[in-house]
Amino acid sequence: MARLLVVDDDPDARRLIGLVLRRAGHEILYAEDGFQALEVMVREHPDLIILDLMMPGMDGFEVLEAMRQRVDLQGLPVIVLTAKAQVAPAAEQKRLDVQAYLTKPVSAETLLQTVQETLQATHQVLPSGGQALEIACGESWPGSAGEFLAPALAAALAAHAPTFLVDVEGQGRGAMVFDTEPRLTAEDLEVGRDPIQGLIPIQERFQVWSVYGKPSPAMVQRVAERLASQAGFLVWMVGDPTGPVAIQILPRCQRIFITFESHGPGMRRARVVLRQLEELGLRSPQVWPIWVRRWTVPEPWTEMEIQNRLGGVPIRVWPVDPVTAHRALQDGRPIQEIEPESPTAHRIREWAGEILELAKRVPREGS
Repeated sequence: MARLLVVDDDPDARRLIGLVLRRAGHEILYAEDGFQALEVMVREHPDLIILDLMMPGMDGFEVLEAMRQRVDLQGLPVIVLTAKAQVAPAAEQKRLDVQAYLTKPVSAETLLQTVQETLQATHQVLPSGGQALEIACGESWPGSAGEFLAPALAAALAAHAPTFLVDVEGQGRGAMVFDTEPRLTAEDLEVGRDPIQGLIPIQERFQVWSVYGKPSPAMVQRVAERLASQAGFLVWMVGDPTGPVAIQILPRCQRIFITFESHGPGMRRARVVLRQLEELGLRSPQVWPIWVRRWTVPEPWTEMEIQNRLGGVPIRVWPVDPVTAHRALQDGRPIQEIEPESPTAHRIREWAGEILELAKRVPREGS
């Protein structure tokens, strides 16, 4: 079911609303004021907000305005549930630009029906006999944090829909970062093993598919066709974004993250990679160059200078603390779970939020 955030300054109201929704199978998050609500939204990116309007400090109107100012929160659906009486709730709903407007007291039946209808109307992430939305993560230079970015994005998206991290690099890194090993080899695929047998459960709604040995482009195509109908998101780990396997996969993807570092060889290689992808018709906004900004390393250039050195292509910055990255590998967990309030984690949640918004806009077969 869905993850719902209940925002109300009345503890009895929070408890009763949460009880009704939990009994329906939903996971419930709570906030007692507007400031706390925004913190939870940024950290957890819930599927739906149930928001009281009349609260001390930051009220519900201010929460809605703050959400409109943030790219990663703009698309979160909101049901207003408030004691503030309105002559015409439908008009108030339109004025506030929310998905539903309910006044207290509300029956459990009405609340559950409104939640169900809102989720169905606003979250077309799960495939309905169609295809997953696919994104890819590649490294323009070996070791430029691709083993952290792809698992982090996959884990963040899995909070909203079944997600597969699909590692086709051939070294098993996608499984190893979660302290496990691939269940299939390239030879297994050659003799006709079902790719589904390679899925490894990691967390709820999150599985990893990894393989020992370099699969051929034809095998990877079979893997893609088999897995894409089974999940809401596929997050590909492709390694070298200009290799034959990557070239097979990248045109399928709505977003392509290419990590790079700012040392001389890394910058030169990033320019080559972006040029080769452009020759394939893959460019911004489909391609996102990600500058991995390591905190402990002095950087010779500013963000604007790096962007200019890449030919003016828009870049995104991912601040990564090497100590946190090391702990993530030791613990076998996504990097954002090690320090949830760090800039590293915040950027992952921001990008996952943008992908969720993209998932609502992109038409897919069967949806």
